[in-house]
Formats: sequence, structure tokens, C-alpha cells
Amino acid sequence: MKQITPFLLVAGLAGWAMAAAADDFSNPSNPYAYAPPLSDNVRLSPRVIECVYAMPEQITKLIFPKPIDEVSVNSMMVSITRNQPDSKENYLLLSPKVAQGDIDMHVVMDGQTYTFRLLIGNKMVNYRKTYTVKGASAASHSVMHVPPLAPSEINTVNLVKMITQAAHEPNYAESISQDMGVSAQGRQYLWNGMEVTLLEAWHYYKQDVVILHLQVHNPTSKAQYLSATQIEPYVANTKFEPLLTQQATKVLLPGQSDDKYLFLQGYALDIDDIHFELRLPATGTQLKPE
Repeated sequence: MKQITPFLLVAGLAGWAMAAAADDFSNPSNPYAYAPPLSDNVRLSPRVIECVYAMPEQITKLIFPKPIDEVSVNSMMVSITRNQPDSKENYLLLSPKVAQGDIDMHVVMDGQTYTFRLLIGNKMVNYRKTYTVKGASAASHSVMHVPPLAPSEINTVNLVKMITQAAHEPNYAESISQDMGVSAQGRQYLWNGMEVTLLEAWHYYKQDVVILHLQVHNPTSKAQYLSATQIEPYVANTKFEPLLTQQATKVLLPGQSDDKYLFLQGYALDIDDIHFELRLPATGTQLKPE
């Protein structure tokens, strides 16, 4: 039997600069501070950078739903081994060569490029991450048209609880994946000095409810008023009227943040193919979307 030499990638130093701050994964303000050791059914998107934690003397395995066409990384900080041609899995094995690092990696599947941020340190590690991509789970659910529902028929508190738990517990996210999907949005706006970010769109299939999750932060020195009912979601030039909204407060004090949710129902939207826009009250300036 012919032996295939593992594909090892090593290249010149580059990527994001390594810094001690990048390794401060225990800092709650670090958006990448949560790293479950095992994660399954993580959805990849070409529009979102996927963060992976690696640790010296440990191997991180990334499992993909399709054959990998190309892998590129411009750093000697990590070696990357691809699966054997006769393997039943499509995977990459990451083995860090340094104690700390912050580098980028690009993976091409079916002509689509996915970007990864590899965070090397000694605090957190992903031993295994299994990925899905758009269309990989198309058979698991279909976007159905559900007749218009009364506001009282939608349990917004329970839906927000599901979203919050799914965002922090991969096992729970997997258990509800047949009932709820998510699409990262990453749109940022500056309004009256406040930062408004559209984080994700979630879709609760059973009731055809799309939930837009926004975060509003007030870095100014004065209290600011912004109600979720003032925010209008659009796709291209089509406006969608939220049936319900949920928020903790309408008035944000200096330094305060608030999560707001807009609930759209009965539109039969496929969130994988949609990039939502927000229109805010007259005052304010939109930042360039990420």
C-alpha cells in the first residue's frame, strides 16, 4: 500500500502580530473568551471570521463537511496536517509550535473561502470542532410559510432564553438545531454617539419567527433614549415590520449596554441568504459594515 506523506504547512512569519493581550482569553471583555473544548455543528460563513483556540503540545482537530481544496497560512507558529486521501473525514490537525500567537488561516471548499483566526495560548483549547456550511443541513429543515400569528402566540421570553443558551452551550445548540438556525450579520451603526450592532439573525422554524439580535452601547457622557420600536429592519429596499420587540431598557445611561430583539413572523425568509440592514431614527450615521 502506497504511503502518503501528511501535508504539512509551514511558511514565513506574518499574520496578526502576536501580543500578550491577544492571549488574555479570561478577560470577560474579550469577545473570543468562550472556548468549549468540543464543539459540533458550528456553522461557517464566508462573512464571519471563525476563531479557534490552540494550545502548545495539544492537537486541535477541525472537521469539515466537504473536501478541502486549499489551505493557506502565513506563519511558522503552527503546523497543519491534512487528512489522508482515503480518509472518511475531511479534517485539519493543528499543532502549535509557539507558546503564544494570533494568526490567520484561509480554507477553500467548493470554491468558497472561509477565514479562521488561530489563537494560541495556554488558557483555552478547542480539541475538536466539527463544522457545517450553508446548504449542508438543507435536508434537515425547510423554510415553511406559517400563517400570521397573534403576538400572544409567540413566547418572546422563551425564544430569547433559547438564543442566549445556544450561544454559550454548544451541546444545547446542537439539540435545538432542528428547530432553530442562526446567521451572523455583523452590521454596525453609530447613532447619536451610541454604537448599534446587529449581531445575528435567528430563525425559529416552527412558528416562522426571525429574531434579530441587536446590542446597543452608550459610550457618551449623557443618557440616551432608543427604543427597539424605533428600529426598522430592511433587506435591500424591502421593509419588514416587527410583530414584537424585547429589550431591558429604552434609556441607556453613560457606559450602559442593552440587548434588543426584533421579532419578524410569517415572512418565510431563508436567513442564510439574507443580510439585514437597520434604519434608525433621523439622527445618526451608519458605520461601514464589517
